[in-house]
Amino acid sequence: DELRFLKYFLRIRAEHPIYLLFFITSRCMGRCRHCFYWRSLNQKENALSLEEIEKVSKNMGRLLQLTITGGEPLLREDLAEIFQIFYQHNQPFNFGLATSGYYPERLEKVMKEVLSSCPESNFTAGLPVEGLKELNDYIRGVPGAFEKTQESFKLLKELKRHYSQLTILVDITASGFNQDHLKETYEMLRDDWKPDIINLIITRGEPREEDAREISPEKIREIISLMESDIRSGKIPGYGFNSRVLHGKDILVRRLALEIFEGKSPRLKCRAGDLIGVIYPEGQVYPCELWSEMIGNLREFDYDIKRLWGSEKAGLMRKAIVERNCQCYHQCFLSPSIFFDQGYLVKMLKEMF
Repeated sequence: DELRFLKYFLRIRAEHPIYLLFFITSRCMGRCRHCFYWRSLNQKENALSLEEIEKVSKNMGRLLQLTITGGEPLLREDLAEIFQIFYQHNQPFNFGLATSGYYPERLEKVMKEVLSSCPESNFTAGLPVEGLKELNDYIRGVPGAFEKTQESFKLLKELKRHYSQLTILVDITASGFNQDHLKETYEMLRDDWKPDIINLIITRGEPREEDAREISPEKIREIISLMESDIRSGKIPGYGFNSRVLHGKDILVRRLALEIFEGKSPRLKCRAGDLIGVIYPEGQVYPCELWSEMIGNLREFDYDIKRLWGSEKAGLMRKAIVERNCQCYHQCFLSPSIFFDQGYLVKMLKEMF
């Protein structure tokens, strides 16, 4: 794993994003109060077909990270085949799946298929928990969501006994609705659920309910301090691969996210539009989730993301991101940006030892 990771790490420039977020559907049963994507959910869509996705995959080289998200990815019947296509053509170092946990039986079926057929890629399955049962269901807007997510978690724990490449992640999204309950939520997950990783995300973008953004930085600071202490003491197991490296990265990412949330401007070059990209269900490509202007649509570039990524418009967007010193506290973009920044790489190494 370390040698494979180093090979990608040394690849500073790429003809296409090597860290890719792919929204495969906008369909979702949730009504999360903090969701930044809510305006796009459950609209009539002409999503990329499996055949179109394979064309996209064949036109790309290797990937460091591919995260499949939505919407709810499990609402696509061909989810397992999508993972298998990217495994065949792009050999990602790590797959990620962001799911609500609402469909435990579907999740188990898909995970068994993917883990058994894609043995050389690591796999991180992420579930959301926003609080204890009543609070979680209130924030996510679906009665019974907590119990379904807990059932999904238990199924993943059982699968992990058979597939060592699986890492189980639980995300807590801090919002104005749960900021006074972050500690009890975190401790419940740490002591009772025992996932490999617990991550704290700060509500971003323009959420469904504006009150979601009313968060005290001190509440965030308190919980990330506790998380750092637990990482150092070994209370949080870590990833199934490169755990020390990734723990060091996670510590820095949470600190940076808080700094940016507080209005500070750390010296970090965002690699969105360069090494990081986003594909939406109908083939729209953006440098990041919060950027308002599309680079282009894969259907108009014959599904060739290298050609799209090398277009004049893509170049102008990369230039604009640098000139604006574009910064946000979205961890999916902070993480790879840290890995490819020499200054922060040194800081990360210090956190490891």
